[in-house]
Amino acid sequence: MAGTRESVVDRLVVQAIAGGAKTLRIEYDEGYEEVSACQGDVGVSIGCRIPSSSEDAKSLRAELYAMGKHPRRIDVGGRTYELRCQLYDSFGEDAFEVKIRRL
Repeated sequence: MAGTRESVVDRLVVQAIAGGAKTLRIEYDEGYEEVSACQGDVGVSIGCRIPSSSEDAKSLRAELYAMGKHPRRIDVGGRTYELRCQLYDSFGEDAFEVKIRRL
């Protein structure tokens, strides 16, 4: 029986919440998906550069496009958070902003 693959978005959101972030931004940059965690208007790289051609990057983009249509919930540390994703253009490439809201 095949195991289920861990959600790339879930891993990133858990890391962002641990750092107190309310938003994740994912943008393409020179062959990589660059991930930044943001508190208000200040964004900080969370040390995550995913090669754009990798399976993780493909999975990440698929999850983000799906979340753009249907928000999703995640439980972290006994608390429930709602994730909403917006797509925007960044220099001709699709970029994503994931809002993290505690319910």
